[in-house]
Amino acid sequence: MKKSEKFVMAVFSGGIGLFVINFLYRALYLKTDLDYRFFIGYTAVLGWIFIVSFLGIMTILVSYRLRKRSKEGKEPISKLYSISFFVSFLPLLILLIGSVGAAINGFTFIGSTSYGADAFWSNLMIMGIYACGVIIPILPLCIFWQLLYIIKRRKYRKTVRS
Repeated sequence: MKKSEKFVMAVFSGGIGLFVINFLYRALYLKTDLDYRFFIGYTAVLGWIFIVSFLGIMTILVSYRLRKRSKEGKEPISKLYSISFFVSFLPLLILLIGSVGAAINGFTFIGSTSYGADAFWSNLMIMGIYACGVIIPILPLCIFWQLLYIIKRRKYRKTVRS
C-alpha cells in the first residue's frame, strides 16, 4: 500500500473513530434515545463524516486489491467481483417487487392507505430512501459498489487495450 493511501486511511479511520466515540457517549453516558433527535447538531456532521470515511476506505481497499492482483499477473477484475456486481442489484430488485406489490394491495403509512401509482411511489420512497438508505444503508453501498466496479473495469480495459 502506498504512503498516501496509508495516510488517507488513517484520516478516514479517525473520522470513523470520532463518530463511534460520539455515538457511544450519547447512547451510553447521556442515555439519548435512538430516534431522529439523536442526530441533531454536530452528531449529524459526524454522521456524514462517517459515511464519507467508510466509502473512502472501501475505495482505497478495492483499488489496492485490484492493483495487487494485476502485479501478481492475474486478471484485475475476477469473476467474484463480476458476480458481486450483479448481486448488488438484488436489493433494488426486491424493493421494486415490493413496490409493485404495494401498488396492487395498497400501502398504509401512519394511518392513511393509498393504492396504485401513489402506493408504488410511497413504498419506493419510504422503504427505499428511509429504510434501505438511512436506517440500514444497503442501497447507497450497492450503488457505490456498482459505480466503483464500472470505473475500475473501464480503467483496466483501457490499460489492457494499450
